[in-house]
Amino acid sequence: MGKQRPSDHTKAQKEIKQLEAHQCLVCGVVEKPAHGHHLIYYSEGGAANTQNMVTLCPKCHIDYHKGKLKIDIYRF
Repeated sequence: MGKQRPSDHTKAQKEIKQLEAHQCLVCGVVEKPAHGHHLIYYSEGGAANTQNMVTLCPKCHIDYHKGKLKIDIYRF
């Protein structure tokens, strides 16, 4: 089982989903549970805050991590 992330991480994920009303940035679907996705990966030093996160539906989030979907982080 993976290492549990600090509370600031889960707090930021919750905040971004609320700010974006659980609407996926890519496909526009509103779905609960939506996912808070880091633009700069948390594992690579990305901040655990709303400036570094977007909301993705589960399908788009999986597609992103499989390399089927690209997100231009420089748009933000």
